[in-house]
Formats: sequence, C-alpha cells, structure tokens
Amino acid sequence: MFAFLAIELSVLFIGISLLVGVLQRHIPPSKVEALLTSSGKRGYFLAAGLGAITPFCSCSTIPMLKGLIQARAGFGPMMVFLFTSPLLNPIVVGLLVATFGWTLTAIYVLAALVVAVGAGWLLHTLGFERYVRRTATQESSGCSSSASPCSATSTASSCGTNSCDTTPKTASCGADRKTTVRLAA
Repeated sequence: MFAFLAIELSVLFIGISLLVGVLQRHIPPSKVEALLTSSGKRGYFLAAGLGAITPFCSCSTIPMLKGLIQARAGFGPMMVFLFTSPLLNPIVVGLLVATFGWTLTAIYVLAALVVAVGAGWLLHTLGFERYVRRTATQESSGCSSSASPCSATSTASSCGTNSCDTTPKTASCGADRKTTVRLAA
C-alpha cells in the first residue's frame, strides 16, 4: 500500500508541477498579478473559483500555490486558493451531492466559500504577507538586499543573494551596470 501511494502521489506531484511550469511559460505573470490582486473583491472570488475547480489534494496544490507566488498574485487571493482547493474540489462536491443531497451540499459550498474568502481577506488585512519568504527568482528584476536577514548594515547583493560581510562589493545584475558599494563606518 505504501509503495502504491508513494508512486501515485509522486506522479501526481510531478505532473502538476509540469503543468504549472507550462502555464507559467504561456501566461505572463503580469496577467496573473492583475487578475488575482488583493485590492478588489474580484481577485478573491477568482481565486476561490480556481481552487474549487482544481481536483487536487494538498500535495499538488502546493506547486500551484508556488506558481501563484512566483507570478506575484495577491496574498489574500493566494490564501483563498489554498483554503478552497481541498474544501471545494469537484470530487468532494460530487460525493456530498450523492451522499447528502443538493440542499446540504449547497450549504456546505456556501459555508466553505464564506470561510475561505473571509480567512484570506482577514490574513491580508492583518498583514500576514510579511511571513512569506521571497526567493532569489522573485527578486530577479533587480539587485536587492531588502530581504536580508542580517543587520541594517549589510552590503548590497548580487542578484538577490545576500551577503553580510564588511568588504566592498561589486553588484551587477545584467548588462553593463556595475556599482561599487562601501559600508559607512
């Protein structure tokens, strides 16, 4: 049983990761960012719809969430997707209809939507986005040391990797831009 589940979940995880990669290649991040923004209601409900139509377990929801993070989707809508995906996938809704009927299924779907959208909005409002770690690929648009876990006296970095030593650094991010940065005493 363990071997069967390990193989099945690995295939599912790898398949969804490949699908996310293909989608990232064909859908520009700016479009995802514009659709799933935290500033309006539309992004929250689009994320809930996306989570509801994805028949995935949590082991394949994570690669989709990582793709949304890399596309710089809004934090609130990302959380709504994360909460909605396991609660409202088509398989769960189909089983609920077959077992309990349309009335109880409608109540469950409405309650799950309200809780997911409310939780996503609340987490965004309370500023929980600060706990999402930005990776080097997300900072590839320029040199930055703002995500440095070091002290305020850290030097500039080279394309998203952080360094906290006191020697002068030469940072370059592409073409012909080179800057020498020195620490003040």
